[in-house]
Amino acid sequence: MTPKISITILTIILTSFLMCQSDRPNRALLARQKITQDSIAKAEAAARLLAEEHRKAAEAWVNQEMSKMDKNARLGQLFMVGAYPPKGASDERKILHAIDSHKIGGIIFFRGHQDRIALLTNRYQKRSKVPLMMAMDAEWGTNMRVSAAVKFPRQLLMGAIQNNALIYDFGKAVAKECKAMGIHVNFAPVVDVNNNPANPVIGDRSFGENRENVTAKSFQYISGLQDHGIMACAKHFPGHGDTDVDSHKDLPVIYHDMKRLDSIELYPFKNLAQHGVQSVMVAHLHIPALDSTPNLPITLSKPAVTGLLKEKLGFKGLIFTDALNMKGVTKHFKDGETDLKALLAGNDILLVTQDIPNAKKRIYEAVDKKLISWEEIDRRVRKILRAKFELGLNNYKPVNANNVASRLNVQENKALKQEMVSQALTLIDKNSILPLGKKHVACITVGTGKRETDFTKELSRYGIKHHHFARNKVAQNRIQQLAKKDVVIVAVHNIGKNIKNNFGVAQGIQSAVRALSARTKVLVVNFGTPYALKNFPTAQAAVVAFNDESLTQKLTARAVAGALPFRGRLPVSASPQFQYGMGKDTEVQKMMYAASPESVGLSSKTLSRIDHIAAEMIQQKAAPGCQVLVVKDGQIAFHRTYGHYTYRRKKRVKLENVYDLASVTKVAATTISIMRLVDEGKLDINQPLSFYLPELRGTNKSRMTIKDVLLHRAGLKPWIPFYTKTLDDNKKPIMGRYYATEQQPDYQVRVAENLYFAASKTDSAIWQRIYEQDLRSQRNYKYSDLGFYLFSRLIKQVTGKTIDDYASETFYRPMGLTSTTFNPLRKGTPKDLVIPTEDDQYFRYQVVQGDVHDMGAAMLDGISGHAGLFSNAQDLAAIFQMLVNGGEYNGKRYLKEATVKKFTAKFSNQSRRGLGFDRKEESPKPKTSINVAYQASDLTFGHQGFTGIGAWGDPKNKIVYLFLSNRTFPSGENMTLIRRDIRSRMQEVVYDAILK
Repeated sequence: MTPKISITILTIILTSFLMCQSDRPNRALLARQKITQDSIAKAEAAARLLAEEHRKAAEAWVNQEMSKMDKNARLGQLFMVGAYPPKGASDERKILHAIDSHKIGGIIFFRGHQDRIALLTNRYQKRSKVPLMMAMDAEWGTNMRVSAAVKFPRQLLMGAIQNNALIYDFGKAVAKECKAMGIHVNFAPVVDVNNNPANPVIGDRSFGENRENVTAKSFQYISGLQDHGIMACAKHFPGHGDTDVDSHKDLPVIYHDMKRLDSIELYPFKNLAQHGVQSVMVAHLHIPALDSTPNLPITLSKPAVTGLLKEKLGFKGLIFTDALNMKGVTKHFKDGETDLKALLAGNDILLVTQDIPNAKKRIYEAVDKKLISWEEIDRRVRKILRAKFELGLNNYKPVNANNVASRLNVQENKALKQEMVSQALTLIDKNSILPLGKKHVACITVGTGKRETDFTKELSRYGIKHHHFARNKVAQNRIQQLAKKDVVIVAVHNIGKNIKNNFGVAQGIQSAVRALSARTKVLVVNFGTPYALKNFPTAQAAVVAFNDESLTQKLTARAVAGALPFRGRLPVSASPQFQYGMGKDTEVQKMMYAASPESVGLSSKTLSRIDHIAAEMIQQKAAPGCQVLVVKDGQIAFHRTYGHYTYRRKKRVKLENVYDLASVTKVAATTISIMRLVDEGKLDINQPLSFYLPELRGTNKSRMTIKDVLLHRAGLKPWIPFYTKTLDDNKKPIMGRYYATEQQPDYQVRVAENLYFAASKTDSAIWQRIYEQDLRSQRNYKYSDLGFYLFSRLIKQVTGKTIDDYASETFYRPMGLTSTTFNPLRKGTPKDLVIPTEDDQYFRYQVVQGDVHDMGAAMLDGISGHAGLFSNAQDLAAIFQMLVNGGEYNGKRYLKEATVKKFTAKFSNQSRRGLGFDRKEESPKPKTSINVAYQASDLTFGHQGFTGIGAWGDPKNKIVYLFLSNRTFPSGENMTLIRRDIRSRMQEVVYDAILK
C-alpha cells in the first residue's frame, strides 16, 4: 500500500537530496555537501509539495476513473463477487460477464490452486477498465484457500502466545502470500471476543475470550498486513463471539444490552477503528439493543452501520458486508432487496451479491424515491477508488503466475510457524508434575486407532515409552497397570469442535482419566480446542497444543520432555479448573537452555504487567518504544521490546537494537575503569585530581579530590551548555569559525552527520570553561557532569589510552560484548540498528541517530566520561551482572570484590550516592519509589540516563534490571517518562514477580 506522505519524513529524505548539486552524485560527494538553512527550508517546502502532490495525484486518479464510468459502471464498483477457480471455465465466464456487463469493483477468491488464482487475477484485471480490488478470506494464512502455502495456526492458538511480535510477523508473512497471487484485501482478522464454547462458527477463529488480548493481537495482525501493503478487515462487526447459531445457516440473535455490548463485543472494534484498521466487515446478526426491527440483520441496519460504526465509533475506512449469500441474511430478505438495504445502511461494498442486475434495479428505484442520492453513491465510489489508489492499483502490474508455490511455501514461514506453535504450547500444572525428571512415566494415546503417533515417537527420543493406545476406552486391567507409574501422560487426539458431543471425547476416555487420576498423577495432552479440557476435571495437569498436526505433536513432545519451554496462556476458559490466563512457564531441562522466569523464581504472569505499563508509556507518548531486560540468578528471565523507533511507527524496536546510554556511561565506562585502576594501584581516589592532571593546578579545582567528584560533592556546577557559544544569533552553528559540513584537517571532530567541529577549539570551548567555572560555595551533594568530563582526561593521563580504548580492552572485548562502544557508527554498527535519540532543532538540526545525543560529548568527538557510550540490552546486562557478581563474569575476575562493594555502597549520610554509582533513595512514605523500586534491597546500585535509560543491579536479590528507551525523541523536553515514573513502576513489577 502506498503510505501516506509524512512531511517530516520527506524533509529528512529531501534534505540530503537537495544538497547534491552534481549530475553524478555519489556517497562521498553527498557527505561533502553543505547543509544550510536554505537547503533545509527547501526540503521542508518540497516535502509539503510532495504531500500535496500525493493528495492531488490520488484525487486526479479518482477523478480520471470516475470520468470513465457511467452510472452503471459506478454502481458496479459497489459489488465484489465470488470466484471459485475449481469450477473451471463456467466460473471464469461468469466472472468475465460480471466484469464486462456489470462493471464490478472487486472479486473475492475462494479455494483454488495458487497458480490458477494468480493467472486469473491477471486475466480479470486485464479485462476490467477500472482496476479490480482482489480479496481473499485468509484468516490463518492463504493456506485457508490454497494448499501450497504454509498452514499457519488458527487464531485461538495465537491467543495463547505471549510475544505479540510473532502475530505481527505472521501478518507480514500473510501479506507476502497475498501479494504473490495479486490479492489486495485479506478479510482478517476475526476480532470477535469468543466467550461462548457453544459458538459453532467462530471458535478457534477468534483470539479468545479476553477483550484486551483479542484487541492487542488483532492490532498486531492488522499492522503486519497493512505495513506490508495488504488491507486488513476487522470482522464480524459488532461481534459474533457469543452466538450459538451459524450465520451461514440462520440468523443468530444476541440479546445483550448496550452496556454489555459496549464493554465486550464492541471493545476491539472501538479500539481498532481508532488505530488504523482500513476496513470492517459487518455481520449477519440480529441485535435488538442496536436495532429492534424484527429479523433485521445488523448488515442491513442503518443505526448500526452508520449510526454506531461510522458516527459513534468514528470509523472512516471501507465497510464490507459479510457474504450476501448467507442464510443469516437471505432467510428473511430477497436478492436485490438485501443489497439495497445494505447500501442504505451505510455499507460501501456488497460482498458476494447473488443478483447484480436486480440489485442495481433496486438502487435506481431508491434514487428515484430519494432514499439515496447519486451524490452519496458517488461519495462511496470515490472512497472505494481512493482505497484502490492507496493499494497501488493506480500503478497496477500483473503478478508472476508461474510457480507461485515457491513464494508461498518458504522456509521463513515454516520457521515462523514453528516458533508460533512453540510459544503457544500451554501447561496448566498446579501440582508440579513437570519437569518429569526421574519419575516413572507411562504414555497412552487415545482417540485414534494409530499404534504410534508423531507425539509418541518424539517422546521416545527422550526415554519416555508409549505403553498403550485406545480409540474410545481403556480396559480396567490396563488402568491398573498404568496406575503404578508416577505419572501417566494421556495424549488425546481427534478432538472435535462441537460442544454437543463433548468435543468428540468419548465417555470411555473421560472415565479412564478419572480412574487414573484417582490413583496417580495424570497429565492430559490435549491436541485440539482448549474447551475440551472440561472433560478432564480430575486431571492434575494438562497441556493444550491446540491442533493435531505433526509439527505440533513433535514440539509438544519436546516440551513435555523438557527440551522446550512452555510459554503459553489459556486464551479461553474451559471449566473452573482451567480458566483464562492460566499457564506455567517451564525451565528447559535438556536440549535448550534458555531460562524461563519461573525457573529463576519469577512469575511470568506478574511480569506481564510490564506490558501494560509499556502500552501506557507509548499511549501517553512518554517514549515511542523501549525494551526491558531482567536478569535473575545470572539468567535472562525477561526481555521484551515495545513500540517503534519513533512515533511514525515505521520500524519496530528489536532485541538487538543499540541505545545511547547517556549518563549510564558514568558507571558502565568511567567508574568501572577507575575501579580497575584502583585495583591495580595506579589511582588513589583520596588524591586531588590535580595530582594526576597538572592543568588543574593553580585553578580553583586544584584541591578537588577524585572521591568528592565521584560523590558529586566537589562544588561543581551541574553542567555547562558548551554548544551555545558556538551558535550564531539565529542559533545555528557558526560555520568556518567552529564548524564545517565535511571532515577536513582542521575539522576532525564529528558532532553529527555532516557537521564537524574544529579540534583546535576544543580547549577554549570546553576545557578552559570547565577550569574557569566558579565552584559552588557549598560542598554538599549536587549532581554534576563536569567532573566526569575531567575523568576521561584522568584515565588517559594514567593509562595513555582514551576511555573508549581502555574500557574496551579492559572490559568489553574480554567479556564478549559486541555492541558496547563509543561512536558505534565508526565501529561498524549499522545505523539502522541504533535507536534515534532526538530530532534536534536547536544545535545539529537533524535526527540524531548513532551520534551521541549529549552536546558536550558530541563536541569531544563522541568520547567523554559523562556520556557517549552505546550498547544493546544484553551487553549492558553483562556489565551489571559482572558487578552484581562482585566483579566476576563467566569465570574471569575483572574487579576485586572489595572494590565493587566499596564503590557501590552508600558512602555517607550526606546523600544516597555511592562512588560514581547512584543508589536507592529511601522514601518517607511506605511502598513508594523515588528513583528505584521501593522493594529493591539497600545494596542496589546503578544509574539513569537522560535519553530514557535505567540500569540497576541488586546483589541481594540477584537481579539486574534494565530499561532502555529514547524518551527524548522527538524532543528532549518531554518529561512524561519521568513524571509517570515508568522506569521505577516497571522495576516494582519485577520485585512483585519474585515467587515467595
